[in-house]
Amino acid sequence: MRRTVRFIFLTLLLLLLLSSCVTRRPIGDEQYFQGLGLDGEFVITINAELLDVDQYINSDDAAISYITDRMTRLSIALYDSKGTAGPVTEDFSEFDYYGAVEGDFSKTLVNSALTVSSAFTSSKDKATKLKFFVDSQSGLEAAVPANGIILFSTTDVVENYKQTYTEGRSTHISDEDAARLAASQVGVYVSNPRTMIDLGFEINETALSNIDSILMLMDDDTITADFRIKSEELADSFSVLIKAGYIGNLRREGKKVNVSELKEMFTQELSTVSVNGMVLTEEQKDSIIQVVTSILDVL
Repeated sequence: MRRTVRFIFLTLLLLLLLSSCVTRRPIGDEQYFQGLGLDGEFVITINAELLDVDQYINSDDAAISYITDRMTRLSIALYDSKGTAGPVTEDFSEFDYYGAVEGDFSKTLVNSALTVSSAFTSSKDKATKLKFFVDSQSGLEAAVPANGIILFSTTDVVENYKQTYTEGRSTHISDEDAARLAASQVGVYVSNPRTMIDLGFEINETALSNIDSILMLMDDDTITADFRIKSEELADSFSVLIKAGYIGNLRREGKKVNVSELKEMFTQELSTVSVNGMVLTEEQKDSIIQVVTSILDVL
């Protein structure tokens, strides 16, 4: 999509001298990303006001800078439509995705730029009256339903619009979880997960199938996560599993195991197993950075 924004930028650069826009919340008091999160989807929301996204993008391109400078949040749902990913993955390149970029964007200006761009063809959905654009080379679809938000999809942006943006939409992430996700630099939510990023917990396919949902919050060098398991008995086993994986990593790295710290870091309340403020290793940070970078590359 980087080639795409270059076309947008050329037009916006002139138009922005004549007008401005105001960032708005797209769905009232709800977060846009609450419309994401169908079973198996790997939802990632990035708070661009807390996370310096420029550190993950090595580009001097003014068009890329325009987008990242005005972006306040990127939310994306990735799903393995081919069914080829294993229980743990670091490569989302084969996943389909949809979501939105939120920020200081004008509907009129972005639509005008997309209209004059030779990279896009425009269409209008008769049922919803939504105008959308298709990148003739990549097939990526984009739409700007209002100021402050750009929807995108690799498959069907009209379906994205109907599922996530229209009045009466269904939400899949609770208000409480959404508030925690929004307040973190990078938030991850997965319902009935089928794959997971590698954090050193050695979660296998059986363990993954026992999870109802995962809520993960990443800030600076720490991670906090709630694994909601299908039963308290299964949660007991899951707690043992991830502790063992974590201890195994410490020993492989030649580090001492601090039992009191482990008790504070790994806790369990009924069927929820929590990881509290775990300091990430360099390997884990590299894994997360790789995921974040691959997501930002859609820009």
